[in-house]
Amino acid sequence: MNDLVYLSADRFPLVRDIGWNQTTSMYTHPDRQLDYDVFIFVTKGEMQIIEEEKEYIVNAGEHLFLKRGLHHWGLPRTPDGTSWYWIHFNVAIEDEGTYKDYSPLPELGFYYPDYYQYRFSLPKYGTSPLHLSLEARLKLLMDQYQHPKEHQMTRNSLKVYELFMDLHTLWKQRTHDNIGGKLEGTVRRVMTYLVQHCGEEFVGKQLSLHMVMNYSYLSAAFKQVTGYTIIETHTKLRLNKAIELMRTTSWNVSEISEALGFPNPYYFSRVFKKVLGEAPSSYMKHLYRN
Repeated sequence: MNDLVYLSADRFPLVRDIGWNQTTSMYTHPDRQLDYDVFIFVTKGEMQIIEEEKEYIVNAGEHLFLKRGLHHWGLPRTPDGTSWYWIHFNVAIEDEGTYKDYSPLPELGFYYPDYYQYRFSLPKYGTSPLHLSLEARLKLLMDQYQHPKEHQMTRNSLKVYELFMDLHTLWKQRTHDNIGGKLEGTVRRVMTYLVQHCGEEFVGKQLSLHMVMNYSYLSAAFKQVTGYTIIETHTKLRLNKAIELMRTTSWNVSEISEALGFPNPYYFSRVFKKVLGEAPSSYMKHLYRN
């Protein structure tokens, strides 16, 4: 069974309800198959749950996601005094095959047409540094849920989405730290080079000489860590620079093309439209130019 849970960048989870419970005797988790997802965070004791024949013992300070459509149940093994928060929510990912498994690189800051077409993963079960403050955040969420005001369900959903994104970020950071630094360090050096040379034509041999490494290795390592090719990343960084020049100068398309080392403005316009979905001359009309 997949030990990851996925959310998409273009749809936030829609909260159905939020609550807290504490057992007063030996407890058995309900036998059910739901049409929504469940997030459980145990604050005291331990909870026993089985999902599709896999048993979980969720201890205090740990979480568990239960997936919609999967059969889950419990045995009388959750002790008296166990307490937990729960969130029931719907996730509307229509076709997971259309989403990339990598988030946009922070350096690629400007919007492009498929910017939000990615999904991000969360650990189905476990703990993280976030869990130290999770009880307080969930208590606040539940208090707000019980005292609704206008748009409260949407506000709750957005806060739950932010909580899940924080969980993803800390889990991803810890996972990368455990993997080791050599590959990550190499990719960071490649990215630094690309940022520093985004105003010129990319030449793989020059990167290889700069890094004193084989370009095929660099290309494979970069793709493995980021999900993007070196060429794709350099192109988007270059176009980011073009957008920056559009916003901060009075230059026309030809001048920007020349400043960024494109062979001619026609090629620049073709690349720009392919990545951003419209010609640079049209894009410039939407900007508040200095």
